[in-house]
Amino acid sequence: MTKSRTLAQTLHRWSLPLLLVVLALAYLPSLGGGYLNWDDPWLVQDNARLHRASAADFVAAWTDLSFDTRMQFGAEYLPVRDTSLLIESRLIGLTPGGLRLVNLAAYLAAVVLLRRALRAVCRDDWGAEIVTWLFALHPVHVESVAWIAGRKDVLALLFVAAALDAYARRGRLHVLWTALWFALAMLSKSMSIAAVGLLPLLDLLASRRIGYRAVAASTAVVLVLMPLHLIVGRTVGMTTALAGGSRTGAIATMGPVWARYLACLVWPGELSIVQDVPSRASFDVPSVGGYALLAAWAVAAAVLWWRRNSRTLGIALLAFLIPLAPVSQIFFALQNRMADRYLWLSVLAPALVIASVRRRYRIGGVLVALAFGGLWLGATAVRANLFASSVRVFLDATRKTTMSTMAPYQLGQAYEAQGDDADAIGAYEETWQRFQATIREHPLDASREAEPARRATNNLAKLLARRGHWEAAEQVLRRGLVYFGADAKMRDNLQRVLAHRAGERSSPEQ
Repeated sequence: MTKSRTLAQTLHRWSLPLLLVVLALAYLPSLGGGYLNWDDPWLVQDNARLHRASAADFVAAWTDLSFDTRMQFGAEYLPVRDTSLLIESRLIGLTPGGLRLVNLAAYLAAVVLLRRALRAVCRDDWGAEIVTWLFALHPVHVESVAWIAGRKDVLALLFVAAALDAYARRGRLHVLWTALWFALAMLSKSMSIAAVGLLPLLDLLASRRIGYRAVAASTAVVLVLMPLHLIVGRTVGMTTALAGGSRTGAIATMGPVWARYLACLVWPGELSIVQDVPSRASFDVPSVGGYALLAAWAVAAAVLWWRRNSRTLGIALLAFLIPLAPVSQIFFALQNRMADRYLWLSVLAPALVIASVRRRYRIGGVLVALAFGGLWLGATAVRANLFASSVRVFLDATRKTTMSTMAPYQLGQAYEAQGDDADAIGAYEETWQRFQATIREHPLDASREAEPARRATNNLAKLLARRGHWEAAEQVLRRGLVYFGADAKMRDNLQRVLAHRAGERSSPEQ
């Protein structure tokens, strides 16, 4: 046995343990964080059902589709996610550190299963290792792993990876196991429905016939479960009006989003817990440009497949598009138009392309893989640190957005929670200024950005009054009532301010 072959075997043997250690170290900064002030409080921290964790709560998580119960369980039908939280509550309690650690453990397990699936279908073991490493190190996963409310994402990834593994290895009961894992994935996150489309891609990688029985069984399972998500979604109002007011507007609005998703996959600086997505009523240059990028990718993939019988670029395009289909705004309009976590499986696309570069150019390809792996690892560590603190993560989001009122509003709440009233006032004022800019520059989105501005108005007036700036508090409330005249609390707060200025001692309420 040659030394080079011995070295290769050693590297393969230690590749997975090393990757798991590297991932654990990269996510370590997030483990000491508490609850983030977005979704974590109502979903977990203050959720009476989870803390009680009675037998009735376990049953309700699976069987009760009523509005009140669904709102108590996160405004979704995700019984596997809810059951995991109920079990954790009974066994160790719902502590932030424990919840974050379970998320990380589920993610590491998903990486192990995904690696096994890739090694089963890739003819190049080194290619499978590169895809696994790049997929696992990508910072797009941080939002799901390091955010307690991201439990549904990591559980869905775990079960999808298990389904891909069962399908890739084609064991005796692989049809049953593949369908079962997809069922659990669907009961963890509705977006898992699209992951069934990845099964034929594994067959393309392996140059083998599609396992039609497994694909059919898995498709049947996800289609049977999807109506439950749709029913609950309508019940709790998870969908919204089409962007731009029409199907054409929605498609046009998503044009720049496709380009930004591609940018997020390559450059971590594009990632943010909140993203700006202005509505478009019709197509413009950015809208056309986004779809033109996808078209150029498709043409290049077709040419390579036809002339060189190279499938990787085409497989990568499908791996990018298929997981994003449920959130494309084309089939139905979701409240959230873009999110880092929606790229949870699309990360396979750049990983496959880079692995193919390594296969074709050897040393040069290895250097490319190392460069991207190092960049993404560093970004993962940085973002894991951001997600340990509400202030840090929303300060980052505020800096990376210009239209979103949610980012500075959440930042203001985070500052206020730690007693930093001065910075909270600045963040709430930024919320208002963004709302005004949206009215002028993006009137189609004014209603979407209004709610954080309304809340920020009351909070800002309260803080100004607390600091003795009663005249400024009055001005803030008066300008707010121009847009939110029906807000009873805002009117009441104004009366309190006016009464104080007239000599009575009373403060506005949040």
